Parts: sequence; C-alpha cells; structure tokens
Amino acid sequence: MKQGCKHINDIVNAQIPFIKRHLNKHKYFQHIADDNEAMADFIQKYGFAYREVYCEYVCKDKDCDFYKNLQVDK
Repeated sequence: MKQGCKHINDIVNAQIPFIKRHLNKHKYFQHIADDNEAMADFIQKYGFAYREVYCEYVCKDKDCDFYKNLQVDK
C-alpha cells in the first residue's frame, strides 16, 4: 500500500506566507488580476519546488513514497 504525505497540511501552511510575500509580483509578471487565480498559478508553477525543499530539509518523516521518489535522481 502506498503511503502518501502525512504532512501536506504542514507544507501548505508553511507555503502560505511565502506565496503572500510574492503574490503581487507574480500577478504583475504573469498578467493575472485575480488573487485566487494568481495563487493557483503560483502553486502550479512553483509548488513542487517548495514541497521538495520541505520534504528534504524540514520534514523528519522520511518513510513516505514522495520522499523516496525524490531520492531516485540522486
């Protein structure tokens, strides 16, 4: 049975202040007027990198499938 991330809420909660700091610039450069649309676009484009950093350097639970899949490219 695959084990998903147990800390997805932690990742999202840690990501929110980062997104808020950069949202206005992202809206400007991507020509997006709506905050919600801009936030979804930001997460779609950069969320993978934030999750990898969180899993690699913050999370102490290294048994999930996502973390194990990160190790394949090393």
